[in-house]
Amino acid sequence: MQNNELIGAISDNGLFQKIFSNPDLKNESIESVIEPLLPIVSFDTPIEKLKFYITKDNGAVLGKDEAGMYHIVTKYDVIQSLG
Repeated sequence: MQNNELIGAISDNGLFQKIFSNPDLKNESIESVIEPLLPIVSFDTPIEKLKFYITKDNGAVLGKDEAGMYHIVTKYDVIQSLG
């Protein structure tokens, strides 16, 4: 976040790939590893529609609740909800 605005994300997969490509990255600022912002969906988005947003390249979405708070929803969360 920057000035209370979402500007990007950091994923374990993206960070994993970048740190092995450049081990000195651990001494850099957060801006050097930031990735594009995750898709934002409303809390009432049906779980079946999340498959269009959560992909192999994008492992999560941000759900925005009625109060304007963001919550991360991962592939694991979706699998758990279907079980």
